[in-house]
Amino acid sequence: MKKNRESVWIVQHDETPHNTVLGVFATATEAAEYADAVHVNYADGVITTEFPIGFRFEDGAVRYRR
Repeated sequence: MKKNRESVWIVQHDETPHNTVLGVFATATEAAEYADAVHVNYADGVITTEFPIGFRFEDGAVRYRR
């Protein structure tokens, strides 16, 4: 199964200053399923963010908090 690799979805938590990455996924659906499964392990929840391949910090991103 070939997946679109133009962007990736990253699930992270922001309970530490470094926003630890918990997983990197090919689709929003995969990221959401994982975020739903792990958000209970983190008091502040987790963040799901789409990053285009080649993303740089100054480019901006869309974030979703669970």
